[in-house]
Amino acid sequence: MATQEQDSVSEDGHLHVAALPSPEANDLIKAVDEMLETMTTKFNKISTEVLTKMDEMAQRIDDLEAAIKAGSDQTTSDGVGS
Repeated sequence: MATQEQDSVSEDGHLHVAALPSPEANDLIKAVDEMLETMTTKFNKISTEVLTKMDEMAQRIDDLEAAIKAGSDQTTSDGVGS
């Protein structure tokens, strides 16, 4: 098991291992790092898209509520609701 002096975590969250048992382990670490970077990028993009769609839906609901209220106010002022 590695000691704390051998392993460290950088400010960007990557694990740095002081002594690797083989070049294959280094390749595996690199592949996993690249996969995590790709997944993080995709997640951030999807999160942004979802939040944008939610903002658009909220605006459409606000517009619909305003239109319903305006129609209701119009009906009430015409005396139809009485």
